[in-house]
Amino acid sequence: MALKNTRIDAARIGLPTRGAVVTNVAMAGHPGNQHCKLEGLIKPVDVKAPDINFQLYLPLIWNGKALQLGGSGFDGAVKDADTARLAPAATPGALKQGYATFGSDSGHQGGVSDASFALSQEAWDNFAGAQIKKTHDAAVALITQAYGKKPSRLYFQGNSQGGHEALAAIQRFPLDYDGAIAIHPVYNVVELHMAGIRIGQAIYNTPGAWISPAKAALITNAVTGACDKLDGLADGVVANPDACSATFKIAHLRCPQGKDTGANCLSDTQIALVGMLSQPVPLGIKLPTGDHFAPWPILRGADASALVSVFGSGADKPKPEATNIIISFPYMMGDQAVRYEVMRDADYDSLGFDPAAHQARLKELASQVDNADANLRAFVQHGGKLLMMHGTADMAVPPGNTVAYYEKLKAEFGEKELRQFARFYLAPGFTHSSGTFRASWDSLGTLDKWVDHGIPPGQQIMIDVNKATAGREMPLCDYPLYPKYNGQGDIRSASSFVCTVQ
Repeated sequence: MALKNTRIDAARIGLPTRGAVVTNVAMAGHPGNQHCKLEGLIKPVDVKAPDINFQLYLPLIWNGKALQLGGSGFDGAVKDADTARLAPAATPGALKQGYATFGSDSGHQGGVSDASFALSQEAWDNFAGAQIKKTHDAAVALITQAYGKKPSRLYFQGNSQGGHEALAAIQRFPLDYDGAIAIHPVYNVVELHMAGIRIGQAIYNTPGAWISPAKAALITNAVTGACDKLDGLADGVVANPDACSATFKIAHLRCPQGKDTGANCLSDTQIALVGMLSQPVPLGIKLPTGDHFAPWPILRGADASALVSVFGSGADKPKPEATNIIISFPYMMGDQAVRYEVMRDADYDSLGFDPAAHQARLKELASQVDNADANLRAFVQHGGKLLMMHGTADMAVPPGNTVAYYEKLKAEFGEKELRQFARFYLAPGFTHSSGTFRASWDSLGTLDKWVDHGIPPGQQIMIDVNKATAGREMPLCDYPLYPKYNGQGDIRSASSFVCTVQ
């Protein structure tokens, strides 16, 4: 409790602030797993800008290491500073393992789909990456005060926006981190948001393009029926999406004469929409990271619920601010970005947005928030290790996005050198946080063994945590391999699968 009201001088934080203060301290947990929970805030330079709220959990039995955790969406809230905030793909119980864990709201308060904070330049700068360093330095100062020494190892782990922040951490502040775990990372945020705008415009500016939940389920069921067995096993998981792309043809679902005749088929207009989203999506602008965005895995085994969230809940013009309407998540995020980051006008109608007319502003934003740099040499020379993972059925951030970044790394380092510090896995059936195979994986244990003991990752195993199929295993294969059932043995055991490209 002695840490309550502790102040951290601005000089101890590596980027400009007015210092930090601990606002609350409490003991939590159970005997054998007790910890001290600290809440605090980091004061902005601009007195009108919001604080960075952070949490730090200090276990009574400390393993000498620390784990910084990323957020989600546009952030805006401090969640429990343990891996529970990272969805099933994260390692459960880092705090129980003795890690000091910490995270922040990234420098503003609001919902994960609310970008209104961007009207404040300092809040935007914090979200774009500055908060990572500020939170890190404040937490390390408090950890040092509490235990009498700095962490011997410090890792970063995050999913989605948190994965984006993991890449930002090792690219921008490489000497602060010994390792990072980036799950579903968005290295090119501005690209993603422009692709989201393209989705909204394609759906709502074209009469008859909108696809109902029933039609979305029709597509998913047809894809699964055609592709489930292509990995050697009919288990509801499309584990060989490349073969699925070559096998399934959306034209098989065409309505007679291409006209919309109901929920059991697709019109030509709807087929054209699916085709556009299933290919690299043209952005209408050339950004530092490219002019197309990765295709969504609509025809590669994505699940029905994800399709509904992408295509929206009604054919009428959407109301992005309405909480009672489920609209396209990528479009919703893009709409927020256009209104608050680009136009700085809350009332702007993003369905009429022309990226080419705002190229300079979009490039400026990309230079501030994107983490596309493949030159990780400072991090690597420091001894850093990187684990990346992406679900093949992710409809919030398509897996091809992370494939593109991994290919950038391979071009920068060459495959042999790259494997000395990085691994990338694709998880079949896993969406952004759920899916037909809801993957749990000991990513933190794998990373720590590699960093601390020099043990490179061997064959990884993911475990399904869906209630109906809980406990079944499958290999988590190195990209570009996929897990193929070998035709015999327990279908719930990873030993019955082989990672292959065939």
